[in-house]
Amino acid sequence: MVHKILKVFLPAISMSFTIIIILAGIISWVVDKNRNSFISFVFEVFICLIITCVMDELIGKIDFKSYISHFITVSILIYPIILCFGITFKWFGLGAVNILFYSIIYFCIMIGIHIYFYYIEKNNVAEINRLLKEGKGNNG
Repeated sequence: MVHKILKVFLPAISMSFTIIIILAGIISWVVDKNRNSFISFVFEVFICLIITCVMDELIGKIDFKSYISHFITVSILIYPIILCFGITFKWFGLGAVNILFYSIIYFCIMIGIHIYFYYIEKNNVAEINRLLKEGKGNNG
């Protein structure tokens, strides 16, 4: 059940929630003459996430020796993008305490995301290996 939650339900809920928020934002943006700051924030985050996904895809083309080196590289290269968006769009104050606090949040989220995808990939490999063994056993 945990595997199904992580592989099916969590991505489905995340995608549905994202689409609903973006569509609600677009509708609000078109209908409402007063620009809602929350809707602006949603679009800022959406654009930031698109940029970080493109960056992650480009970094993914590099042949890393280990998953941890990929994680460190992605985290370090995407961090300035997130920081620039945060400062530019005033997601947090420019003080050292704020930057430190949100940096800790950023790295905790990155660790959580990478652990999640590492777990999913590890389970996919185990499933493929199991299917291959079953196939060899059936073929003699």
